[in-house]
Amino acid sequence: MQFEELINGFAGRFGIAEGQINDGAAVFDIDGMTVGFVNDETAATVMVVAEIGYPPPDANGKLGEVMLKSNYLYNGSNGAVLCMNPETSAYALMQTWALDPLDVETFAKNVESFINNAEKWKDVLLGMRTAESAKEDMDNTEKNDLPEDEGTFPSGSFLRV
Repeated sequence: MQFEELINGFAGRFGIAEGQINDGAAVFDIDGMTVGFVNDETAATVMVVAEIGYPPPDANGKLGEVMLKSNYLYNGSNGAVLCMNPETSAYALMQTWALDPLDVETFAKNVESFINNAEKWKDVLLGMRTAESAKEDMDNTEKNDLPEDEGTFPSGSFLRV
């Protein structure tokens, strides 16, 4: 099945406004999480990515260790990869699926499982935050709050669409 068919079928199945497909990529807000999809025509795959947040400085070492152990043989990441954007230090979850065996139903189930996994890791990240680092985040958010354009990732995100 083609990337565009999967994306539009997925959106229709869950009552989400169809994502703008721009240069082989689409972005959706799903359950309050920004999720991006990228078509790799050469490899015949689709990559899905969701930013899960920013770690507090005091948890970087411990969180990095937890993430690396979870990535080992995908032991705790359910087949996805936990990573950090080197430009923004935002943590993300990424996963790639072959397009060939996918139909809309399987794709939708994969996306739902991926989002549940991303929410789990977002909770892990939030659990490592101290009250002080959470307050700093709120202060920074208020100072740097920029309007988001629908259909694109916020500035500094993993995907540029």
